[in-house]
Amino acid sequence: MAKYYVHKQGDRDEIYEAATKWKNECLLNNKSLIWDNEFIWTEQNMNRFRRIFIEEPDVSGNSFDEKLRNQLKDESEDIYKFAIELLFVYYLFPVESSIKYTTKMQKLAMVAEWKNIDFDQSLPTFKALKDGIATTGTFFHTQKYVEISFIFSFAEKMKEKPSEERETILQNHSKLKSVTEVARKEVGKRAQSQHIVLHLLMPEKFERISSGGDKTKIVKSYADMLKESGTDDIDEKLWIIREKLEEEHPDEVIDFYMNQVAAARWRGAVWPLKNEDGDSTESKGSGLSPESSDVSSIDFNAEGTLDGLIFENKELLLSQITTTLQKGKNIIFTGPPGTGKSKLASVVCDIYGVKRKMITASSNWSTFDTIGGYKPNRDGYLYFSEGIFLNCFKDKKAGLPKNEWLIIDEINRADIDKAFGSLFSVLTGDEVTLPFEAPNGEPITIVPEDKINPSEANNNEYVIPNDWRIIGTMNTIDKTSLYEMSYAFMRRFAFIPVGIPKSITEEIIEEYLTVWDMEDYPLIPQLTAIWKLINEYRKIGPAIVEDIANYTIDHEDFTSAIILYVLPQFEGLPIQRIHEFIHRFRDETDIIIDFETLKDFVEDFFEAGLFE
Repeated sequence: MAKYYVHKQGDRDEIYEAATKWKNECLLNNKSLIWDNEFIWTEQNMNRFRRIFIEEPDVSGNSFDEKLRNQLKDESEDIYKFAIELLFVYYLFPVESSIKYTTKMQKLAMVAEWKNIDFDQSLPTFKALKDGIATTGTFFHTQKYVEISFIFSFAEKMKEKPSEERETILQNHSKLKSVTEVARKEVGKRAQSQHIVLHLLMPEKFERISSGGDKTKIVKSYADMLKESGTDDIDEKLWIIREKLEEEHPDEVIDFYMNQVAAARWRGAVWPLKNEDGDSTESKGSGLSPESSDVSSIDFNAEGTLDGLIFENKELLLSQITTTLQKGKNIIFTGPPGTGKSKLASVVCDIYGVKRKMITASSNWSTFDTIGGYKPNRDGYLYFSEGIFLNCFKDKKAGLPKNEWLIIDEINRADIDKAFGSLFSVLTGDEVTLPFEAPNGEPITIVPEDKINPSEANNNEYVIPNDWRIIGTMNTIDKTSLYEMSYAFMRRFAFIPVGIPKSITEEIIEEYLTVWDMEDYPLIPQLTAIWKLINEYRKIGPAIVEDIANYTIDHEDFTSAIILYVLPQFEGLPIQRIHEFIHRFRDETDIIIDFETLKDFVEDFFEAGLFE
């Protein structure tokens, strides 16, 4: 078995020696990690620290250092030393690029200075803080209280057990993980320190990975190695993957971050050796010929087809899309904001193997924008300039036919009858002659592919491929605009609903967070409660919830997240309902918010009266 800590940044023996000392001197006994022969990890000291740090948390807006100083005020020297040693364990894992060695030492010395404790920075023990093991995520740095609370809770759970049982736990990886799970549930958040503590105490069984999200990515990437694993535990799956990779590459040091063999498969685009041919995720091809076009052959259920998208009734949705395309219809995806309609439209184009153009509809559109019209050139002569639609059928510079599907986001923003004009007739298979001339003096015509071979078309002829499609999206917030669409337009489209889950649960939130690569997000109950509450006032999709999660993962500022992403969606609601939402957000969730800031925003943004 290769040592996990051997990689380009050098040897890490001091770190694991310090971790072993923490295990033997502190967790199995009551001694100190830094001050030899002193007893710091005693039941008395831990009970006192629990009282001032865990049971009476400082909820002020001060920094972590200011809060800790206030919590330690008037405590004994032993309690200060215990806090320093907890910080020492916290700082063991992060590499220099995450937290500098000088910063680590300054923070420890600062706490010692608060109590005038003699702090000898030349002690060999502190060499363990120099290099670090791996990088740590944003949450680890910004939510220091949570991370240190986990380390304390784990130590406390260990110390509650008889010494013989502790020794057994520290020799059994499954028992050790069970104790960390109990500690995690007590802390209530997915602290990265859980992964860190497991690795520090048993590096031969647990990877040097602090991110639960990274662990999940690795397991998914190597799923073919796990078909007969018989375990649901992610760390045991990583162990199986490691063993198989070491069997396949006996001369390689397997490391999921630094080793090319192990890393290239899961790190994707960020791994420099990912794409040997340099291909990106752009749309494929330049359009399908009539001979190769076969919508019915597309497999929308293929693995990876909807990566990054989650739908409650996926099978029904995919069936509707497939049938619509087979019947020659265009599509309009309808649903609340943020349900993935635009992304789904792009995915459909990618699967079909055609290039696509995405535009957002405008109330100012006319046939000049969509079909085209005359423009003056530099010499003042008029020439015909193609609009959005005609640009989908012909390469302007080369004059060659092309098939570029058109995605129109928020299609009902446009005055459909005014903007689409003669396109209605074309979509039913009719040839249309426009009141414009091409450079050859012939009238410009739009011709269905059934009536002319694209390769034989003249400069004045624009040929619509049989398999060309328009895919529109429409927010149901604006559904009343649907009645502004004429029947002639509506019957040329299939309206496919893309909704939100009928029941918002923590399990569904966790599924979304996995897709968003945010498995370490610590506020799942709060995010669930917020989505439920918002949907009582206006339905929103998961994309907006993802925005909220991304904003709050670092500093839990739900006040700003609601202002930035949620309240603008309430445009058009009665102001009393918006007031009611703010009050319920404050009173019915356990989320800390700045109520006055929310009130001020509502009054300014909606030009509303003052709250009662």
